[in-house]
Amino acid sequence: MFDTTDGEKWLRTTLEGASVQSVTALSHHGFMKNKTLTREAMAKLLCEACEIVDGQYLKRVREMNMLMLNLEQTSDESIEMLEKNNEKLEKENEKLKSDLIQYQKDVVDLQRELLAAKDQQLSDLKATVVASVEDTVKAEFKSYSSVVQQPCEKAAGIPNQTTLKSVVQNIVEEEERSRSFMVFGLQEAKDENLHVKVNELLLELNQKPKIEVCRIGSGPKKTTDKTVTRPVKVTVKSSTVVQEVLKKAKQLKDCAKYCKVFIAPDRSAEQREEHKKLVTELKKKVVDEPNKRHFIKGNCVHSVDK
Repeated sequence: MFDTTDGEKWLRTTLEGASVQSVTALSHHGFMKNKTLTREAMAKLLCEACEIVDGQYLKRVREMNMLMLNLEQTSDESIEMLEKNNEKLEKENEKLKSDLIQYQKDVVDLQRELLAAKDQQLSDLKATVVASVEDTVKAEFKSYSSVVQQPCEKAAGIPNQTTLKSVVQNIVEEEERSRSFMVFGLQEAKDENLHVKVNELLLELNQKPKIEVCRIGSGPKKTTDKTVTRPVKVTVKSSTVVQEVLKKAKQLKDCAKYCKVFIAPDRSAEQREEHKKLVTELKKKVVDEPNKRHFIKGNCVHSVDK
């Protein structure tokens, strides 16, 4: 088998026999003029050239075969890897489908629990309202019962129809107030969209209830140095929403936009008067006992050490 070195050796021998230095200088006349290149020598050179060419061809064939073999091997490995990856992706896909189904079941279960919780809240609210109504009715009719039991000459104090209507009206107003709250300090403008303003305020507390809003009073009150903003009455669908808003109302003091806005329950005239007295008492305690923290809770002023 001939290789590249044999080819170079053959080429030098041939060039010497033709008495030239390079392949470009070769010609058939050069071979014919050379007396030493007999027909036998030329035939030998030709045979050697054929063997060299054949060896180089076989070498290229072997190289091509090795290349094809490597390509086939690489292709097989790639196919095997793709099949493994495909199998892995299929398993992952099945797992994702299974997880999705489980998540959907969890969502359904949570929705059922939420509905059950809302039903329970409504039941509790209904029970609270009924109990409140019963207590109010009992309190208002207590005098009626006691008067009925008295002798006729002392029965002049029996409640009349007007009194009974007043009792019912108080009950209705109390139920309505339980579904509303007041907003104080919310900036007022001439052509304001009050509904949007209150919604933006409630979003700060992560609340999005359906609301009805109105300002209380005929118009902004002007004093010598400033304009007093009218409070806003906000009505929602249930007292549960009101309690949730009141619970989070203290978060407004940490908001730059609403730090001067505060939310309070919708109180009756009597309740407002009682609350006013509590506020006056609170302010007095702040002055008299500055080393303590004072707050209103349960219709009482409480003081604790700082």
